[in-house]
Amino acid sequence: MIDLLLTNARVYTVDPAQPWAEAVACRAGRIVAVGRAASLDALAGPRTRRVDCGGRLVLPGLTDAHVHTLAYAIRRRQVSLFGLPDLAAVGQRLAAAVAAAAPGEWLLGWGWDSNRWDAQPTAALLDAIAPAHPVALARMDMHTWWVNSRALAIAGVTAETPDPPDSAIGRDAAGRPNGLFSEWNAIALIERHVPPPDAATLAGWLAETVAEANRLGLTGLHDQRMEREGAESLRLFQALRRDGRLTLRVHANVAADYLTEAAALGLQSGFGDDNLWLGHVKAFADGAMGSRTAAMLAPYEGEPDNSGIVVTSADKLWSTIVAVGEAGFPMSVHAIGDRAVRAVLDVMGEWATTRGAATRLPMPQRIEHVQLIHPDDLGRLAEHGIVASVQPVHLSSDWRTADRVWGARARTTYAFRALLDRGTALAFGSDAPVAPLNPLLGIHAAVTRQDEAGEPAGGWYAAERLTVAEAIEGYTLGPARLSGKADRLGSITPGKYADLVVLSENLFEIEPAAIPNVTVWLTAFDGRVVYEEEE
Repeated sequence: MIDLLLTNARVYTVDPAQPWAEAVACRAGRIVAVGRAASLDALAGPRTRRVDCGGRLVLPGLTDAHVHTLAYAIRRRQVSLFGLPDLAAVGQRLAAAVAAAAPGEWLLGWGWDSNRWDAQPTAALLDAIAPAHPVALARMDMHTWWVNSRALAIAGVTAETPDPPDSAIGRDAAGRPNGLFSEWNAIALIERHVPPPDAATLAGWLAETVAEANRLGLTGLHDQRMEREGAESLRLFQALRRDGRLTLRVHANVAADYLTEAAALGLQSGFGDDNLWLGHVKAFADGAMGSRTAAMLAPYEGEPDNSGIVVTSADKLWSTIVAVGEAGFPMSVHAIGDRAVRAVLDVMGEWATTRGAATRLPMPQRIEHVQLIHPDDLGRLAEHGIVASVQPVHLSSDWRTADRVWGARARTTYAFRALLDRGTALAFGSDAPVAPLNPLLGIHAAVTRQDEAGEPAGGWYAAERLTVAEAIEGYTLGPARLSGKADRLGSITPGKYADLVVLSENLFEIEPAAIPNVTVWLTAFDGRVVYEEEE
């Protein structure tokens, strides 16, 4: 007898052997049958949960291949500055937070983007709003923090403080810190003084984030752990796993700074189970476009002295990938600018040619973002079996900035069609909290090359658009292949895990512009309903 039957549905399986069906039958956490509703109904018994989908679209459970999960859980509790059009709006939002804060309490926020503002952020602007509170506000890409004078004083940062390696402290004409800190080593000067939430609080916030992910149709994610978060996220995921509350399949990356410890313990990629496992070792090649720290082959438009920041040199990347491979892990490298992407391709290509055949890894190498790639490099990922882990949702907020800072080079920004047509495997994610966690916004951006307001007309470099089916595969089979688990995840196929999502509308039938309005009607994880839309 089956446990769960989804029937009267339009089931898009992402399985070329049987692309469409009417019903799905599940037992003991697995899909046991896919086909016509009448034939599967005979498998049901008195204890079977029957769900009449009312003709709605059923997809494999969606996976976000790039989430800073713990950072997202924390940021959800901070002051949101996303979409604010100018400094006046920021002031209003922060003034409300000041009024509600305890004396001397740190005010933390995130999501600002000064690329559309008439004035640039400075410590003095925050001082006028919160003179008695230390303030730290992360830019939307998290690669730059904006702080006030009180925070500078607590951190002991002065004009004499040197720029940390591979990072920059913003300064005024006199050399005094102006409140901007770009890249991780600079940000750490401030962050180490911010009181962290306790473990119990973090556990509660992470559990809320898991529930939100289910509500958005996600049944899996690739956790992009960073040095500043330490091992906390993995400990918390394990606690949720033990309590039976981890209703996501989590591919947990390891920060490169922890490779020595992981290797000493004999840990390797794939360690764990199909609910929580170790994935790739994560490193950074450069910064971010919006912060103008992405490493470029040529300077930024209008900034002849700025070609970004190389966070990890090519020599260091090579020694890292060799050590990572010897320890039994594949690499995941953040690369946004065309110089950084090329450097990572050079290193990964050399590794594949000289060492890859002798090193049996359970997962392919991956490059995170591949935001701007030089036209000469478009075929190199497929040549070496490197996966492009990309975030289509960024396009909706970044296309104007890309045109401004990269000019005509932006033609190969988010070059999804060009990469796919050259045989590159794609895996889609959000980069939350840098962008919204909702995967439907990513599907919309990949299909339309527009923001939610429908701009630019006709789509930004519309030749790079994907089909709905291709975009869905980016959130299903794409991440499954990247985890080495395509034999059990990513499609609605008998024998695979019963991770399913039912949408309120059929993405194949509605206008692409309406995709952001689609909601999740039901999410099933391991054959159990973990979210249902309220009537």
